[in-house]
Amino acid sequence: MTGRGGRSSGFDEMEALIYRLFAEKQFALALLALVMVAQLLSAQFLLLRLTPPSSQARAAPAASQRLDVRCESSALRTLAGESVGREAARGKVVVMHLGASEEACLSQATSAGASELVVGMSADGQPAGH
Repeated sequence: MTGRGGRSSGFDEMEALIYRLFAEKQFALALLALVMVAQLLSAQFLLLRLTPPSSQARAAPAASQRLDVRCESSALRTLAGESVGREAARGKVVVMHLGASEEACLSQATSAGASELVVGMSADGQPAGH
């Protein structure tokens, strides 16, 4: 089998081996090979996620340049629970902290293999359907 550019890749060779093992009814070896491939892909994913592309790498903003907020009852609040006015956020990097369900959903979206993730909202700032 050939990978990108017409060359044979290691994963293509593993795929051929797994198909052959299943065809020869060597299910235990085939399942072991599948587990190995899954572990390799997992390790490869973790290695790829270690550093962001240099074009996107930036230092975290200093505490004086950022404002940590969360949404509570459809209102913007600091992590301490205080309401946030326009002046508090003006000129600062606003870091939106998500709830557990949103974090889980975002984690699913990022692990889906997309090349880029864009978080959107409706044009009037209201959730869709309002």
